[in-house]
Amino acid sequence: MIKRRLLSLSICFLTIMLLGGAALAQDVIDGRTGPNSVYRLVRPSNWNGILILYAHGYVSKGLPVSITADDELVISLLAPQGFAVAVSSFDETGWVIKDGTQRTHQLLGLFTSKFGKPKRVYIGGASMGGLIAVRIVEMWPKDFAGVLPACAVVGGLGSQYDYVLTVRVLFDLFYPGVLPGTAVDVPPGIDLVQDIFNPAVTAMTIDPTGAFAIASITQTPVDFANPAELLESIATALGAAATYPEILALTHGQEYFDNTTTQYTGALSALQLALINANVQRFAGTPAGRNSILHNYTPTGDLRIPALTLSTFRDPVIPSFHRTLYGQRVAAMGNADLLVQRKVQGTGNGFGHCTFTPQELTQSFVDLILWGEFGVKPGP
Repeated sequence: MIKRRLLSLSICFLTIMLLGGAALAQDVIDGRTGPNSVYRLVRPSNWNGILILYAHGYVSKGLPVSITADDELVISLLAPQGFAVAVSSFDETGWVIKDGTQRTHQLLGLFTSKFGKPKRVYIGGASMGGLIAVRIVEMWPKDFAGVLPACAVVGGLGSQYDYVLTVRVLFDLFYPGVLPGTAVDVPPGIDLVQDIFNPAVTAMTIDPTGAFAIASITQTPVDFANPAELLESIATALGAAATYPEILALTHGQEYFDNTTTQYTGALSALQLALINANVQRFAGTPAGRNSILHNYTPTGDLRIPALTLSTFRDPVIPSFHRTLYGQRVAAMGNADLLVQRKVQGTGNGFGHCTFTPQELTQSFVDLILWGEFGVKPGP
């Protein structure tokens, strides 16, 4: 009874400290870990001994390398509550999961060398950074007490591109000639807004029949609750498909996407599905390309520490099938008791990518840490 009461008091104290504490000052160290990558280490004056590593999301290829806005948001939310936070850019922008893994894991050694060894370490990440966080804890589980992948590509990069490229081939079937190039042949120098997003939305607004058909196909599980969300989700997927040249760079030019034997299924009539399968454009990938992208990176589900995933109900960028795939893999490995998948409204009434309120994001970190420190498993 006394131990239970002490545990309860400790949890209450930690919750008050995390949600209500305020750091008077911070020790901040900025540095460089590679030719281009930079990092930031923040230790508040009221440090509680816990360090949080954070991996930022995707930054469009060609944009400058820097500490990102979501890095700075996480620092601003968590450092005043007594957490130390360490963030890093990566050596370049774009899909850089391997380099992001290296740069983010390096932060643990850098922080220890500057400020001493933390009592425990947690890790989080958003979008691509969430996939990086999952990869890190699968590689170095003993270094961490918990992981929070937010709006993350937890189904794997291959699953994400299967989805967006399938949206593209189906869009080209229903709206021929609207977009430049093809799913696997993207003209150089295109503008995603002017050449992809705007014409796609215009075409679907004039005739939404094809858009609803795409959302009815099993292989393109578009997240939406109304026509406006449907159009935005499809147009967003088409924009993502236009970054396929980045995937070819990861596979050393070996084609990845292959729908030569795919039979499209879904909530359409047998005649409609037959016409789709007979007329959709087909592309052949290579085993080397497929193998390369699956290893760069597809989570295995080998989860050994508490994981709390965070997402909105309907994400136009990273759809909800990622949560399903990750949950299935974790369960298949016998680790379902270590996974909680939380969905929140965010700022868009349930629709949006990484559009969490500060309270939702902070509370999720608090709940993960209460789980890791005291064994109090959070609700979804």
